[in-house]
Amino acid sequence: MFFPSLFGRAQSIASRALIDIKRPHVSESLQEVNAMKKYVNLTGQALLLLALGSFMMLRAARAQSATSPLSLGDILPDVSGQTPSGGSLRLSDVVAGKTSVVVFSFSKTAGKDARLWNVHLDKDYGSNRLVAGSTVIMLEAAPRLLRGIIVSALKSNMPPSMRDRTIVSYQNEELWKRRLAVADDSHAYVLLLGPDGHMRWRNSAAFSDAEYTELKNKVQEELQFANQLTSQ
Repeated sequence: MFFPSLFGRAQSIASRALIDIKRPHVSESLQEVNAMKKYVNLTGQALLLLALGSFMMLRAARAQSATSPLSLGDILPDVSGQTPSGGSLRLSDVVAGKTSVVVFSFSKTAGKDARLWNVHLDKDYGSNRLVAGSTVIMLEAAPRLLRGIIVSALKSNMPPSMRDRTIVSYQNEELWKRRLAVADDSHAYVLLLGPDGHMRWRNSAAFSDAEYTELKNKVQEELQFANQLTSQ
């Protein structure tokens, strides 16, 4: 209530000054009005600076949040790109409303690891409509002249059913490395999402029977939980 009272006082003084124009001591009233105008102007500038500062702090906080490593329980940001077949695809279109496994690859070696995950996932859940799988291949770091060759090789070595669920992205690679806390890009980074898009599980190493069994157990838990919700 402090700032409104200042402007109210300024308006009152200005009105009184207009009345005092025909009275003695006009110069003193004008001095008071001028001083108050200057004070109000400075107060307005201070308010503007405060608002600008708050906006910049909020913007910085959001930027920090967007680049901070993701934690279990966080919503996975969306990512878009092209499929190996040349179509456009958004991750959210694949995983929306389903228990989903998303495999991220940042290198040629990681691509081989990602294939192991995908082969097993396709075998166990390929026909399950409640489970979605998608692969995100980051190629921003690849030389532009070689990108077409890389994508062509990916397409030829990938089952048709997997091509339409694979996103090839040429941007924000470093951002995604920060989000996924990539310390070793020689293996794939695998995430399990609930139907609400929140992260439920993430791998800690390259593909192994133990890692995959842990993922399967988590998928089963998600499916059981979803089944309980729908049966209520």
